[in-house]
Amino acid sequence: MTSASYEIIMNMRVPEGYIETGRFFIGTDKETACEMFARLQGTPALTGTAMLRMDLVAQEEGIATVIQTLGCTLCEVSENMKTIMKETFKMLNLNS
Repeated sequence: MTSASYEIIMNMRVPEGYIETGRFFIGTDKETACEMFARLQGTPALTGTAMLRMDLVAQEEGIATVIQTLGCTLCEVSENMKTIMKETFKMLNLNS
């Protein structure tokens, strides 16, 4: 059995649905990934109407499973990207 890896995927709404516009590797620890995602700004997106969406995704054996989704404004996405970069830097460089 392989362990899952976690990513935050940025999506933008287009007439055909959503397209991926960015992807951040968050690591292999589910608790850490969920804690980071909980710090992000946005509204839980349930209807598919958000223009910008961030998904916390588990990747395991080639299968992607969306764990949580946030609908975001452009300002929220900007702040979220800062948070993701800051937390990823700390995780990769300071927690060794």
